[in-house]
Amino acid sequence: MSTITAGRADGDTVPAGSQELPPRKAIAITAVVLVGFFVIDGSYVWAEHPPAWERVGALSGFAGMLVLQLGHSFPRLFPFLTRYRYATWALQGLLAYLPIAVFGVAWGGMTEFLTASAVLVFPAVFGWPLFGLCAAGEIVVFYHYGPGWAATAYAAVEAVLIPLIVIGLSRMSDMIVKLHRSRAELSELAVAGERLRFARDLHDVLGFSLSAISLKCELTYRLLADASAKAQDELTEILHTSRKALADVRSVSRGYREMSLSGEADAAVSMLAAAGIRTDLHYDCGQLPAPVDTALAAALREGLTNMLRHSKAERCVIEAEVETGTVRLGLANDGVGRAARLVHSIPDGGLAALERRIEALGGSLDHSCGDDGWFRLVATVPLAEEPEPDPRSRPAHETGSPTARAVEAGHADLVPRAAAAITFAVLAGYFAAYLVVSLSFEPDAPELTGAVLCLLVIFGLHLAESFHWRTPWAARWPGRPQYLALALLAVFQFAPYLLFRQNWVGIPGFLAGSALLVLPAAAAWPALLAVIVCNDAALYAVGNAVQDIIYESAYDVICALVVFGLSRMAQLASELHWSRAEIARLAVITERLRFARDLHDLLGFSLSAITLKCELVRRLAPEKPVRAQEELTEVLQIARQALADVRIVAGGNHRMSLTTEAENATAMLAGVGIRAQVRLDCGDLPCDVDTVLATLLREGLTNVLRHSQARQCRITADRAAGAIRLSLVNDGVDGRGEPVLDSQNGGSGIGNLSTRVKAVGGRLTAGPCRDGWFELAAEVELEPVG
Repeated sequence: MSTITAGRADGDTVPAGSQELPPRKAIAITAVVLVGFFVIDGSYVWAEHPPAWERVGALSGFAGMLVLQLGHSFPRLFPFLTRYRYATWALQGLLAYLPIAVFGVAWGGMTEFLTASAVLVFPAVFGWPLFGLCAAGEIVVFYHYGPGWAATAYAAVEAVLIPLIVIGLSRMSDMIVKLHRSRAELSELAVAGERLRFARDLHDVLGFSLSAISLKCELTYRLLADASAKAQDELTEILHTSRKALADVRSVSRGYREMSLSGEADAAVSMLAAAGIRTDLHYDCGQLPAPVDTALAAALREGLTNMLRHSKAERCVIEAEVETGTVRLGLANDGVGRAARLVHSIPDGGLAALERRIEALGGSLDHSCGDDGWFRLVATVPLAEEPEPDPRSRPAHETGSPTARAVEAGHADLVPRAAAAITFAVLAGYFAAYLVVSLSFEPDAPELTGAVLCLLVIFGLHLAESFHWRTPWAARWPGRPQYLALALLAVFQFAPYLLFRQNWVGIPGFLAGSALLVLPAAAAWPALLAVIVCNDAALYAVGNAVQDIIYESAYDVICALVVFGLSRMAQLASELHWSRAEIARLAVITERLRFARDLHDLLGFSLSAITLKCELVRRLAPEKPVRAQEELTEVLQIARQALADVRIVAGGNHRMSLTTEAENATAMLAGVGIRAQVRLDCGDLPCDVDTVLATLLREGLTNVLRHSQARQCRITADRAAGAIRLSLVNDGVDGRGEPVLDSQNGGSGIGNLSTRVKAVGGRLTAGPCRDGWFELAAEVELEPVG
């Protein structure tokens, strides 16, 4: 009597039911299962009691087969063998078939590894035909040596089942590794797409303004000497342009912190593409009123969140358009799941809150499941007036044409499907194998019918344990339902021994594997041991031989590990696949916040300086044209630096120097009549600390120029006791400032600085230090060198 094994690999130091499956543990379980198969197959040879020289030859053959199989399953384990993989497969074929002449059918199990390696080594177009030929070869061997139809039928099932287990564990371990690695790559791609949009917005909003300032500064410089009145007119235009550019910086910076429908639609395309979901985007809304824009953006984000959490969508359609004074947002996907019932089951859930929010604007939010398997979410909001077309409000994927056009991104990823298919095939193979075992007992019709029904119940219950996460009732499964299913498995595994005695084996590996899937780690492994011991006791009680019981125990342990491993890896492959969208979305949000901070901190100072210096030039021009020309030269330099800063912000390569900023600050403050004292004694600083402190100095000076009437300013930086302290003090307040700065969420300006300083392990304070003086200070701990 013998049984078969089904495959699955999971593992973690957290509960066995946890979703986490580190790649190393997945590979370790796969290797353990492979070794287990070799040990069990080796027991057949030892059971024949061969002479000593045959035992040595068998051990050598087993060792060679194991090394070759590990090399085929894990190419990175023996890189030098990978280059000769076709030759190693041929060598494996010799080791699989030649010893059969000596050991007979006892060696026949080795052909199963040759069958699996055909798919692992060769391209699919050759691998699967070779798989079929090798499986047929094993069936022929067992037919030739086997004692009867039952052994041949069992061998035919194993000839397919065991190779599928080996392929499944090997390939799925590799899937887990690749999925873990791909998450960072997909996030980088999503961020890169967002940066392209940043660059476009900056070019549209600031590129023209800064270029115009530079050209008009050069023109004004030439006009100052001969046409003072004309120069004054040009200076007025420069001031107007710089003030507008500064307002645009604040608007764009604020827009990247706030939600907008165009921004969410653009992020959605990148996010869904990263998740392998094909996306069609149709956008034609123009510039929407702020409340409507924010509400519809929130509706789109919530709809996408529900789609990714509660459905298995492969295609998504996003439409936004204005029709007869009403803006309509539609979101549809082909992955109908719990999303359709979410609003009704959770009154205060995300979509329900959005429904109330949109109703407050006079609109409506509808959601429904169609007979075609699509879920649709539609939000409509009336507009007070028709929005004007605005190229900057159109998603980056929807530019260049006034007519909305579709954009398709993403493709259906086969990894989750393949993982689930392999797992189901292995479970079905185990069911078939144990069915053959039951038939081999040749029971009468009532017993056979009862045994088959019990096996079907065991198979169905274990499918529910392994694939509950793919069902609409997945959220209700953890807890009482899964424990009830486990208890029923135990009943249908052990109760039939009382009815069928020796004509029953059941599928004990399914019960043990389900225990690993359901129970916490502290209870799961003892439960596996208890299932094996209890089953052994039942087999002994009904009269089975001790040798058969030992053989069955070994197969049951491997079956439990395989079932557990494949089920968990299939689930994790699906969850990793779908979680990539959330990772990409968070990466995009982080990049947006970085962009908003850098835009405000870098360009805010430059544009404020341009505005102040142009006002100074306008006052100097009538009486001191030479001095005015000198100031204009500095304005031109600042404008050119601002253009360079635009590229820095969009590209993400933001590196600043405290020393350079201090030098620029001295010239800048002197130009506007503020006496500056600068003392830096900090030496070389780490790149991130240097950039943060330089940004702090620039933003602090921006606030001095905008919001104070300072006449004196002191900038000091000291390094002592493993820390660096930067202080910016000015006499431009009247003592009514806030004593302490504490920004938790990084708003604008100095609020951003609090976030930046905390990110490098520092502390930022701001407040009046004595009558009429105000201090902005940051202290950062430095890591010891060496």
